[in-house]
Amino acid sequence: MNRSPGAAAALLVAILSTGSVLAGGIGVIETTLVDSNASYYGTFQSHNQKVVATPDGIFLTYSRRRVPSVPPDVEACSWRLVRSTNGGKTFQSVCESTNGTRAPVLESDEAGHLYMAHPDWNDPRKPFLFYRYARGGDYSRPFITTITNVACGAKYALAYDGRRKRFYLAAQYGQLLTVSPEGTVLHRQQAFRQSGPHAATQYPSLVVSPDGVLHLAMTTVGQNKLGKVVFWDIHYMNSPDGGLTWRKLNGTILPATPIPDDTGPTDRITLDDEFEVPTWLANMLVKDGKLHFIYEGRTMRYLRYDLATGQKDAALDGRQFGGKEIVLRHQSGLLASRLDQAGAPLYCVSRDQARRTLGCLVSFDNGQHWSDHALADRTFRDNFATGGTWQVTADGYIIGSFSDGENCREVWFYRITAPLTSPP
Repeated sequence: MNRSPGAAAALLVAILSTGSVLAGGIGVIETTLVDSNASYYGTFQSHNQKVVATPDGIFLTYSRRRVPSVPPDVEACSWRLVRSTNGGKTFQSVCESTNGTRAPVLESDEAGHLYMAHPDWNDPRKPFLFYRYARGGDYSRPFITTITNVACGAKYALAYDGRRKRFYLAAQYGQLLTVSPEGTVLHRQQAFRQSGPHAATQYPSLVVSPDGVLHLAMTTVGQNKLGKVVFWDIHYMNSPDGGLTWRKLNGTILPATPIPDDTGPTDRITLDDEFEVPTWLANMLVKDGKLHFIYEGRTMRYLRYDLATGQKDAALDGRQFGGKEIVLRHQSGLLASRLDQAGAPLYCVSRDQARRTLGCLVSFDNGQHWSDHALADRTFRDNFATGGTWQVTADGYIIGSFSDGENCREVWFYRITAPLTSPP
């Protein structure tokens, strides 16, 4: 069906930082203030993609306002889809609505069409809304399909499979849907059991690698020894056939609907000594035959697995995961690269706590070693929920968003120059 959420044409607040190089040859991260009075959960988190670049511009979603609902303990969210046609200097609202959701998740296809999805937990049908915006069309009038009976809270992810021309939609409670570009549900499954003896599903993360393998990771939530609810552990599995069967990193076939916590059969990414501290998967990426993870446990950790052998072949944390000047440490972050270019640099964006600002590291050997790349030229209070798009844009930038300011009510866009090759 077609439905048109109201669209506002007013120009949003925009401030672009200036300069290109800081002291020591470190590049500058350009930052744009998109909205100074958004919801606390404006950009929510970095496990899914809320910024995308297409030939029609840069698109970004965020929560504009939290709205009390009925019953009174349930909230709705006024959200916005905004677009920039000048490289992120200014943004305009092109589509808005109010639903029981957080910021919608974005994807695009090879034709330049834009796709968006979010749940509506206030609707008794338990729906997910799947949007299609045609390239060059009216972004205030998307084609919308309502997919019912998808149990979901605030955590969900979307990934496009270019080989099979379909989307995968992962929900908070372990469900996985395969959806056509037109919004038809092709397959519905319970990929993870909703809970195990120690923890329950919470944040799904999805990536489709260039070879067509679907990668699914899940951050779980449970209670530690002190009875405190924490992000318990992180589990991973992959599917070479579009979600029909699942396997471990070593190729072992998994049973249908595995238990999601440490008692289950899937690969656990977190360490044995991390159950008493929150461990939350900030980002996952597949690049040049390697599977990359970043998460914060006792410190921020970077892990790399070789997909041919299934073995972990790099593990960095603390000062190891940094350059000469920049050391990243935060719950959220982004991994990005030119995924269609073998050997292209790998980038990581997160918070440099010592400098209280956004920082970016670069690796020219696919994660084995990291060095300084860029810093924002101003301080930020939180850099909450720093995320972005995994694919470096066609014109050579890493792009993303984060929330900041008092109660994290400011929504910011960032852009970082990303050269194709390593320096001479």
